[in-house]
Order: sequence, then C-alpha cells, then structure tokens
Amino acid sequence: MSLIKTVLASSALFILPQAAQAQEAPIQPAPGFAERVDSYFTAAEANGVYGVVHVSVRGETVFEQGYGWADEDAEIGIDGDTLFDIGSLTKQFTAAAMLILAERGALDLSDPLSTYFENVPADKADITLHQLITHSSGLSDETGGFEGSDRDPYIGREDFLATLFASPLNNAPGETYEYSNAGYTVLAAVIEDVSGQDYESFLREVVLDPAGMENTGYRLHDWTREQVATGYYWGTPDRDRANVGTFLTRWQDEPVSWRLLGNGGLSSTANDMERWHRALADGVLFSGDALETYQTGYSVFSEAHSAYYGFGWIVRPGPVTGTPLMSHSGGNGVFIATIQRYPQDDVLIVHMSNNSYDAVESMGSRVRRMLTEEDYTPEPVPPSAIETVMQFVQAHTPQDAAAVTSHYEAVRGEALESRVILNRVGLYLTSHDEADWGIALLQLNTELFPGDGNLYDSLGEAYFLAGQYDPARAAFQRSLELAPEDRPCGWCENAQDRMAEMGTGAQ
Repeated sequence: MSLIKTVLASSALFILPQAAQAQEAPIQPAPGFAERVDSYFTAAEANGVYGVVHVSVRGETVFEQGYGWADEDAEIGIDGDTLFDIGSLTKQFTAAAMLILAERGALDLSDPLSTYFENVPADKADITLHQLITHSSGLSDETGGFEGSDRDPYIGREDFLATLFASPLNNAPGETYEYSNAGYTVLAAVIEDVSGQDYESFLREVVLDPAGMENTGYRLHDWTREQVATGYYWGTPDRDRANVGTFLTRWQDEPVSWRLLGNGGLSSTANDMERWHRALADGVLFSGDALETYQTGYSVFSEAHSAYYGFGWIVRPGPVTGTPLMSHSGGNGVFIATIQRYPQDDVLIVHMSNNSYDAVESMGSRVRRMLTEEDYTPEPVPPSAIETVMQFVQAHTPQDAAAVTSHYEAVRGEALESRVILNRVGLYLTSHDEADWGIALLQLNTELFPGDGNLYDSLGEAYFLAGQYDPARAAFQRSLELAPEDRPCGWCENAQDRMAEMGTGAQ
C-alpha cells in the first residue's frame, strides 16, 4: 500500500516544498516585534480580552506571554501552561492518528465507509477516509445529521451514526469542499474500531505521548482546577452568567459526547502546541512520505488565496513571505485557539483565549503579520459589543442614550445591527437598580427595530419592574400587536400575564 497514491489521485494539491529547498533568507522576527505584540495584547487586556500568545522561530521562543485571568474569582493568571479548549485544532490530531494507522497498514486512506460500517446507505457507502479527512465527503453539518453543540446532553456512538447516515448529503462524495465536524467524528469511530482502543487512549499512545504533549487530551489526565482556564462568554453583561465554567465540571462525570469526539474539544496549552510543532518539524511521528502527505492540501478551500484543506490544516502560500503556511482555528463561542506554522522556516504562532468574540479570533493572524512586517501595527482590539455599550453607560447619563449607536460605530467600526445587544444590557441594568438606563436603552432598541414585538415586551418588563404601569401597558400592548402569525409567539404569554397583574387585559 502507498500513501502517495492517495495524494496523486487527488485533483487539487498544494504540496509544501521539502526543507532542503528552503529560501536563503528564512523568516526572522522584524525589529520591534516583541514590543508591538505586547502593546497590542496589553491594550486588548484593558478591553477585557484574556489569553496567551506564543511565538517560536527555529526552536527558540521569541515571545510568550499570558494576559488577563484564567480564573477571575481566584485571580489565577494565564501562562504557557494554562489549559484551553482548542476546538477544531483537534482535527489535526485525528488526521495524524489516521495517517499513522495507514503507515502501519491497518487501513488504506482510499477505503470506503462500507469497509468499516455495516448497512451504510448507498449514497454514503463509497465515501473514502481521505474524503472525510479533507472535508470532501459530502457529509454536512447542516442537513440534520449533526445537531446541537458540545454543551448539549451526551449522545452515544450508535445514535450519532444512525442520525448522520440517515441525513442527506449536500454534495456528491469527492465533488467539493464543505467543512464537516461530523466527518471527523466518523473518523474517530474508525480509529476506535481499527485500533481496538478508545479514541483518546490511542491518540495518547501514538501521537500525544511521542510528541511530548503532557497536557493535551479530553479526560485521561489528572488535571487540577488551577491549571484550567475558565470560559467567559462575552454575550452577557452579568459576570456570573458569563462564567461558563470549565470542562472539568462536566467531563469528570460523563464521557465525551459523540457530537465532539474527534472533531473538537481537546484541551491543550500553548507549550504543548509548541511541542506538537517541534515533533512535526523534527519528524518524530511520520516518515518522510507520510509527512509530505500530512503537509499537503487537497480540497480547494479558497481559490482566491490558493488555499487547500488537508489533514486537519489549511495549506497555502504564506502572505508577505510566500513561504508555505499551515494554519487552523478552533472555537466554541467562548474559547478560541489558532495555530499557524511555517514548516519550511520552522516558525510557530499560537494564540488562545478564554473569552473570544469576533475581533479576538484574528489576533493570531495579526501577530503573524507583526512577525514579518516591521511597519505593521494592527488596529487595537475593540471591546466586545456588550462591553462597548456598558462602557458608554458608565461614562454617560440616560439622557445621552441616543448617542449609543454613534459611540458603538466609532469604537467597533460597524453599525449596531444586532437587536440582542441593547436588549440584554437594558434588561440587566433594569434588574440591577439602573432602571432609568435600562428603560432608555430598551426604548432606543424599539426605535431601531420597531417591528420586533419581543423588544416591546422587554421594554414593558422594564417599565413594569420600575412601577411605571401606564407605559408598561402601552409597550406590552404593542408587543401583542406584533405577535407573529406564522409561528408561536415567544413573548405573548409574559405580556398577557403582566397586563393581567396590572389589572387590564390585552385589547
């Protein structure tokens, strides 16, 4: 069996040059790199952004620093050994385990699903392992076979596979790229069947332990609470509700759900990810041919950027330098982790955060640019949408509420287009003895989105809690007038109950 036959059979490839062909002037940190990175992350920390960044060049750490809190309440800081949920970075480890099994002759990457599962529907029977790895299987996360999130109740293997195999394909196998978490969970099932071990045990034996990654996994490590970053959700002003806890509070009591196994949710540290990079760079895990297979892109990810998806990586020519770049990100709306490798130059950039939002997700890429561009200083990371409004509230009076929108646009560089932001902040302030501010923001929200009955219900609730019953009745009445005709009304019961409490019914 030849691993390369799978490579040659692919219609689209981006193959990394061998190290012997490295450019004469390899990447070096641009002047002032460390100072610019520290200034960038320090400013972000002032806006409530936590995390760690690690940069190494040819085996030497040129920057590593943690910012903010791993645990706010206990005042535990962040460093290179703090554990974060790395999300979809898990896929590169699953792909590595598959390649090792192929090297051992335990499977062939061109094998179809029908080799490993009984009663596979005809439309999926010929999907190959290689297509699953490169997101070209046709299996979709959007057609009913992959529902819910990693925070939903546990689902077992048989239920997961039955639902997935019964769902329709979005594309014919091998036809096009479509990112599929479900496909990588199928690979985890194959790994368990072929290896005769559970997924995490096999991963530790053949990938994590050989790479020296002592703090990466799901459940098999004896971690302490102090090692693990708490997740903080940006989408609420209530810090108690923002605290979503850690994986330790759940996975000590139940197995990892098959919604997650193999496709996401591993925990790791910046230092362990450096050990992972080092193991790949030093050829610890794979032979030369297998490493070439692992570092090749196959499915077209972006024609505009000559980017291809490979074995858990996006592979493309690196911006600025032109040197091949391998990258990936992973997140769940709270945690974000990004990794970028220049294998030809032996360069690594890792960024992890435990309170991620839109602007935070690109911080690792900004570091990559600072590494190679002397004159590049990125725009500061703005506060989250919720924090932007809260900062305005703290510096102004309710009479200034109309200026929130212009402040928001000035700070975040975008219009306030989400009706959720003012709704959440307004209700929070109303319930925390700031009724004047809460009502002002909720009133503004109904002016911005006048056709949303739920927002009028929130405004009515704020007036009701403040004892202002006449405007409360008017707001609740308007919310009922805006009740949807084609679906259930999520706010109508509350509006009717409140009106009844005030001694009037819906008109």
